[in-house]
Amino acid sequence: MRAEHINITIPVSLKMRIDAESKRERIGRSTLIQKALTIYLDVLKRRKIRALLAEGYSEMAGEALAITEEFGGLDDEAFRRVD
Repeated sequence: MRAEHINITIPVSLKMRIDAESKRERIGRSTLIQKALTIYLDVLKRRKIRALLAEGYSEMAGEALAITEEFGGLDDEAFRRVD
């Protein structure tokens, strides 16, 4: 994977936490930040997908209800014939 150097500004307290965690995990600071950002961006992507799915399911529920109501009379007729 091609890497690119960037400069960012973070609070000293956050840098200290990053340094402590990278030492504990025995990985470099850059690796830790890359992993954290990857996880964060994946979580955001999943949230967006879930929101889109919820919206789609909601729209489909309305369509399914309309279809059920439209064919409800046919179901009633079919059940009368079975009984």
